[in-house]
Amino acid sequence: MAVQTIAVRPAATATGLRPEPADLVTAAVEFLLTTAFMATVFGLVRWGIGTAAADAGPVELRLRVAVVSLAVGLVIVGFIVSGPGRFSGAHMNPAITLASFAAGRTPARRVLPYLVAQSAGSIAAAVLSRAAWGPAATSAVVQPAPGWSAGGVALVEAAVLAVIAAVMCRATTPYLPWIMGGLFGLQGAILGTVTGGSANPARQLGPALLAGDHRLLAVYLIAPIVGAVLAARLTRRRSEPA
Repeated sequence: MAVQTIAVRPAATATGLRPEPADLVTAAVEFLLTTAFMATVFGLVRWGIGTAAADAGPVELRLRVAVVSLAVGLVIVGFIVSGPGRFSGAHMNPAITLASFAAGRTPARRVLPYLVAQSAGSIAAAVLSRAAWGPAATSAVVQPAPGWSAGGVALVEAAVLAVIAAVMCRATTPYLPWIMGGLFGLQGAILGTVTGGSANPARQLGPALLAGDHRLLAVYLIAPIVGAVLAARLTRRRSEPA
């Protein structure tokens, strides 16, 4: 299932790697947003997909995944346009944070606090889900369909984030939150029953750690970041004057 958002806040004028107090405040808001967002996603997955009967057919499963993914897309839009979302940028996705940095839109000193906040938010949301549902919370772990190799999943995850990051860096429309939510929702609806449709390292981190399921964890963590950063760098180079 796909989860992620957008980063469009301009980089501050100060430079360096040491976070300023304001950066830590925004990172704290990012942690709260990520926790709330991931808990919402895990809940949607639990009730929309995890409750499917053991003998549910592929059509039913695809329909459930599509409905949940589109709902996640709408949730993404809501978080982006919310007050806290506008304050922190509502990244909630390490790949988006690093792509925004590569595009020159997020200062270097804010990157590490955001990555820590997003990772901690994912784990906190997974802990809350485990406390609420017990072993049933393992349904939130992303898994590809049988027959998919690590390389195949990595290629798809990287390509999806490359497209989304390129759109994020190029688009200037006020409807960008809706576009981003739509892209993440659409990719989840299409790929959810194929490669898992994670598209967000934080989406897999918490559930996988708590479930002890480390299969392809490195792929889901690294591939989206690689795709997003490469696309952001390429887009930035093409937009810079010769």
